[in-house]
Amino acid sequence: KRACDNCISRKVRCSGSSPCETCSDAAKPVTCTYLRPARKRGPKKRRSARRCQSPELESYHAGSAKSNDLPERISRSVLALIVRHYQQSSYSVWPVINAEGFLQDVNDIEPGNSDPQAAMFDCLVTSLCAATMAQLHLAPIWDGSCSSFVDSSVMGKTCLRIRDDYNCDRGNIGICSILTSFFLHVYHAKLNQRTAAMLYIQEAIAGARELRLDKMSSRLWNVPDSNLIVNRELIFPLLWVTERGYALHLNVSPLYIEPVSLPEIAASPIIDSQARGLIDLVRLFVAFDHISVRRQPHASITSAPCLTDTESKLSSVRLTDDQISARTADCHITREWMRTILWQKALALGLLSSTSYTAMMNFGFPGKIGRDLLRSLRYFTAADLLPLGRDQLLKCFEIASTLADTILLTSATSSGCEFGPQDFLHALYQKLLPSFEQDTTLKSNLRCKMAEVLVTAPARLL
Repeated sequence: KRACDNCISRKVRCSGSSPCETCSDAAKPVTCTYLRPARKRGPKKRRSARRCQSPELESYHAGSAKSNDLPERISRSVLALIVRHYQQSSYSVWPVINAEGFLQDVNDIEPGNSDPQAAMFDCLVTSLCAATMAQLHLAPIWDGSCSSFVDSSVMGKTCLRIRDDYNCDRGNIGICSILTSFFLHVYHAKLNQRTAAMLYIQEAIAGARELRLDKMSSRLWNVPDSNLIVNRELIFPLLWVTERGYALHLNVSPLYIEPVSLPEIAASPIIDSQARGLIDLVRLFVAFDHISVRRQPHASITSAPCLTDTESKLSSVRLTDDQISARTADCHITREWMRTILWQKALALGLLSSTSYTAMMNFGFPGKIGRDLLRSLRYFTAADLLPLGRDQLLKCFEIASTLADTILLTSATSSGCEFGPQDFLHALYQKLLPSFEQDTTLKSNLRCKMAEVLVTAPARLL
């Protein structure tokens, strides 16, 4: 005896007649049909599993998976090209990799047939290439050895595959594994994959602490001599500022809450000139450390003197201006971003006043921040700002967005012969627009703010 279609759907007893008694006695007219094919009684297997039981379908899915797999080889020429891009554009941002040493040692990488002894190096190379390609927005590169294009996602997936195949992230803590985790953080942060990015930078911090790289006396001893690593003293400070800045963006507490020691690092004679920008960035985060780390009660930052003192420390940090680099631009952007956060805290605590003699406690302070940032970046071109990561773009967006909100909520105007907040906002938008081209979300949000400000701003000619 078979149940009708309607009784099967309603999961009720069916008499099996045509029409059945259940459909005939229903309050609303129901068409009793027996069109659905009968299914086997008893527990039903998952449909996806049943489909895969077919030999034809199994071979089809296997072929699809194979076609979407990673290339069998990444040639040395492709890797060398990307390492050169790192050397030219990103070394000042991550000044810990010796590009010339990499170019001497790098060979073709075969993800499925790597040498176990070279697996750690292969992971580091591919993670560096993934981060560099993502950060610099490099176009996919044709690799003739595998007849396919290689982009940042291929590099990232290759790195993860080698790590999994050879357990490079388990029980093999070393400088290569720590820097691999760092570059994987950069790659995932650029893709706005926040959870993965935070896990990788904390993985790098944990590994560095295991090697006691957070202790100045241990940094040189625990980093073996290698032609691949330079500026060994800066490895942990690089991890420290990266985690601290990313944690601030996500509004979470960092894993490592202790400050870093600067005097010994700044006095080190073996740190090259291009790495000095990273030391300046560390100085900024040390000055900002009092309110950026949640290791103290909230009451400690509710006073105006605490906020103004922190702002004074930030303003007094002397940045290296003898070179035009992405890291130098990052330092200027980070300082103004930190000053913006201080002003926002003062606003939230009700400490602002239009008659305050302290600049930071005045409603017009975001306009001053915008002017100072424009002045700092006046010699930087769009190409100089291209290597900036997404976290730097978020900082710029926060600065510009705060200035726009201030203009919308206050009636501050300027005379016809003076520049005002609207002018600073417009100039800041024009300066940063090429960098925002790669992030449509931030660009769209900022354009909406700009349009709203333009519509509500008073006409300069009336």
